[in-house]
Amino acid sequence: MKLHNYPVLLVLLPFSIGIGTAYFSSLSFSTTHLICILCFLWITASLFHALSKYKTQWISSIFIQLLFLIAGFQLTNFRFQNNISATEEKLLENNKYWIAKIVEHPIEKEKTYKVVAEIQQDLNEHDFRHKIVLYLGKKDLVRPQYGNLLIFNAKLSEIENNSNPYSFDYKSFMARKSIFYSAYVPLKQWQIIGDFAVNPVIDCSYKIQQHLSQIFAEAGMSGDEYGIITAILLGNDDTMNPELKQSYAAAGVSHILCVSGMHVGIIFMILDFLLRPLEINPKTKILKTVILMLFIWIYACITGLSPSVTRAASMFSFVSIGSLLRRNTNIFHSLFASLFILLVINPLLLFELGFQLSYLAVFGIVIFQGKIVALWTPKGKILQYFWNLISVSIAAQLTTFPLSIYYFGQFPNYFLLANMSVIALSFIVVVSGVILLAFSFIPTISNIVTWILTHEIKLMNFIICSIESLPGAVTRNISISWIQMLLFYGIIIAFFLLFQQRKKIYYWCGISAFAIIILLFDIDKYQTQHIENYTIYNIGKGTAVSFNYHGKTVIFSDSIRDKSHPNYHFAIENQERKERFESIIIPFDSVFYQNEFLVKQGDWVYMNGKSYYLAHSKKYFYATSDKFHVDYFLLLNPYLSTKYISSTFQCKYLVEH
Repeated sequence: MKLHNYPVLLVLLPFSIGIGTAYFSSLSFSTTHLICILCFLWITASLFHALSKYKTQWISSIFIQLLFLIAGFQLTNFRFQNNISATEEKLLENNKYWIAKIVEHPIEKEKTYKVVAEIQQDLNEHDFRHKIVLYLGKKDLVRPQYGNLLIFNAKLSEIENNSNPYSFDYKSFMARKSIFYSAYVPLKQWQIIGDFAVNPVIDCSYKIQQHLSQIFAEAGMSGDEYGIITAILLGNDDTMNPELKQSYAAAGVSHILCVSGMHVGIIFMILDFLLRPLEINPKTKILKTVILMLFIWIYACITGLSPSVTRAASMFSFVSIGSLLRRNTNIFHSLFASLFILLVINPLLLFELGFQLSYLAVFGIVIFQGKIVALWTPKGKILQYFWNLISVSIAAQLTTFPLSIYYFGQFPNYFLLANMSVIALSFIVVVSGVILLAFSFIPTISNIVTWILTHEIKLMNFIICSIESLPGAVTRNISISWIQMLLFYGIIIAFFLLFQQRKKIYYWCGISAFAIIILLFDIDKYQTQHIENYTIYNIGKGTAVSFNYHGKTVIFSDSIRDKSHPNYHFAIENQERKERFESIIIPFDSVFYQNEFLVKQGDWVYMNGKSYYLAHSKKYFYATSDKFHVDYFLLLNPYLSTKYISSTFQCKYLVEH
């Protein structure tokens, strides 16, 4: 693949570099300076292009690429940075009453509604145009809706991450959505005061999704079967069982639960078949293309415009237009063009995991699947079908497994078996779901299709749960750095080029990259085996503290009893995987515990000659003539009185949680 054959790539690369520069740096341009720079680059590029000979026109190309680099930088900087003025900072400090409009459909939680809103002004009509997240206390008869205008009383606070090691970067995640503030609003402190004109596309898409979900419910689908079909076909996974989700992830087929390119392809195929009568003349072919693109994008909107769906809808749009113009549509052109368009619309998609995995999987299938399937020519259509499935699965895994391991630290060992068993069945489930929606008004057909669809999903769930229960189904707690992840991709590229060109240099590049990965593993393991520290975790109402000695760790907690507890997964699991330590969990209320490196007696812990006092329960400290000597006084309960600590303890370090 030569770069000059793909002009879109020549602007996509600098544009992406500009996005990355803005995301990972604190640089910024004023609007005036930016306009001057862009005008200079544009005029210079135009002059070079007009006056220079063909051999020197690469200079104008460089200036054009600089234009796109700066464009990517500024678009990202505008969306990602919290550009709050000094006046707005004062409003934020001094005001608690705000008027805001709800700009997304609220999510109902156990005790609150999670609402994304856009503040319009305070009660004195001072503008403060910023998106925020509100957690509204539930009222009995009032439910907030997209399009409501509300007034609320709350102190806005900047979104921050919890302090747990290697925890999810929630602040950056929300910043990518241009949301920087949040607030909890008690039920008596908010009130709906009116409505505003909503985005008709978003509102209509949501209502259609709810209506179609209701059709499935009225047809008699419920439980796991209802959750699966609404997730697979409509992108609504609110009702899915979390344990079932984990089973699909462990089997390596969680992509089936998300509306993806496969589902868009099925809808495209069905519509293309139904609209074939319109291919009788050029005018009706144009009508067919318009209808195809319209319905594909309507379906994309209904399913929530996830990265994989927008990528697929963009690609099928290019394919449809290319077919109409009778031009061979190069798949790489379609991929690069759809990627560029989506990044222009939202540059921060580049850092969304779903977006990355979606494009990596498609690139993997396009590049590797043909080479893999050519390795063997099976006899018989059935063998050929399964070999094609296997080759697609291997190709997608080749380009996604380093990124998946980096983020999730696990690898599904039976992913081939799961994909062979379920992909064809999921195709049938989607088609059955479409048929049920199409004939829901005919009770006899609806009942038959509902029965078939229910048993298809039950069979699919049974297969997945059976695969997950197999010995060694998942390799867990794999930890690699971003450098190792890039080296894995280097190995994949090196051996692909070796297979293509048979040059020894690629073999040695791949082997060298593998050797560096092993070396980095050994260095990291050596460093972690010599760590000696303690960690206090932020887990909300509960308390947990760990003591790590050369890779072995004891966790004391008053709420986490075992490793299946949600707080363990939320606060501790990532650290345990990244730092490669082995832990056991001991209750705080245990009177005595001892192992080879640590002794706990009551609230006292002794490790490697150092003493720790765990002040985790609400108690009073009284002045004594002989003070207790402690190296680290860990004040774990924020409600403990600190008034008499110094009169009771002689501490080298007082650590407040």
